[in-house]
Amino acid sequence: MPPDENIVRVLFVCTGNTCRSPLAAAALLAELGDDAARAQVVSAGTAAAEGQPASALSRAVAEAEGIDLSRHRSRRAVAPLVRAADFVFVMEPLHRVAIEALGAPRERVHLLSEYPAPGEPGMPVSDPFGASKEAYEECWRRIRHHVRRLTPAVRQALNARNAS
Repeated sequence: MPPDENIVRVLFVCTGNTCRSPLAAAALLAELGDDAARAQVVSAGTAAAEGQPASALSRAVAEAEGIDLSRHRSRRAVAPLVRAADFVFVMEPLHRVAIEALGAPRERVHLLSEYPAPGEPGMPVSDPFGASKEAYEECWRRIRHHVRRLTPAVRQALNARNAS
């Protein structure tokens, strides 16, 4: 992530970086609209194989809403990436452990379903990898729901960053 003081950096993390985190990054960019130009929204995986495309069903559920994931390529979460992020949203508690072990400040790492507090911990974002199209559709619905809840906090950070 390049050093730009006016940019808010948001990182979404899942396991393989082919399903949940690319969907979440795309969802936030869509929610931000014109404000997306003032943010850097990326995704990574705790166990990602570098350079893999988004899964076919992830691409399909996103495409159904006009979002193109065809250019996505997976990447592994690494220390410089996680340390530079202003917000890190993880899909599962074990992702939080892995990201904090890479040096991400604890106060910047949030479980997607629990942010902003108190969140909706009863609505986790389960990994649909290898599951049915219906599982991907449900995953996408939950991601969109949670991303809509966190978008105001990202916008607030954008406004604060650009006011200073």
